[in-house]
Amino acid sequence: MAKRDYYLVLGIPPIAPPEDIKKAYRALSKKYHPDANPNNKAEADKKMKELIEAYNVLNDQQKRKDYDAQPQFKVRRFAKSSVRTKTKSNTQEKQKSLANESPVLRFIKKLFEKENNKSDGPVTDPKQADVHFTLGLSMSETGSFMESACKEFKLALKFDPNHKEACYNMGLMYYKIGDFDNAVSAFEKCLEISGGEDPAARVMLAALKS
Repeated sequence: MAKRDYYLVLGIPPIAPPEDIKKAYRALSKKYHPDANPNNKAEADKKMKELIEAYNVLNDQQKRKDYDAQPQFKVRRFAKSSVRTKTKSNTQEKQKSLANESPVLRFIKKLFEKENNKSDGPVTDPKQADVHFTLGLSMSETGSFMESACKEFKLALKFDPNHKEACYNMGLMYYKIGDFDNAVSAFEKCLEISGGEDPAARVMLAALKS
């Protein structure tokens, strides 16, 4: 991938039509042309080279297609909620533990659990997380629905804050509609969830923050 994302260089969303690429390049090339920046020609030259490189790729149908086909731009389709896996494991452990407890102790624990459930903490629901994740996937391939897809992935995260795939896809949707700041925040969150072990999120952040 380029040192800096080409769409970010031109200030257009990746779902932009070809005519928007031309318009953006013309406007920015006038703004940053060295002749228009006599007091800062070195920086203007650097900016113009970056603009020309981005334009030459995105204005060419095949080159743009190849650029968009990079692995980090692929929507993730692992729809299994992380909460579900944890919940299943925790349930099995609880069942083993309960088998060795007295009825009185189990009764006392249930009373405490009822009190704890009254708290205002975050609600996790793996089934709801998977429903919203799947809805997001169904909308993610159509430009006009990508904003709605982003909202569905966000809801999946609400019901499962550790749903890494939903977080990555949310960042990808923000990126594709041109909301680069929120894309950065989502990819940073994705890295946080994965403990820093997400190469694709790192690639996206490097290109968006350079």
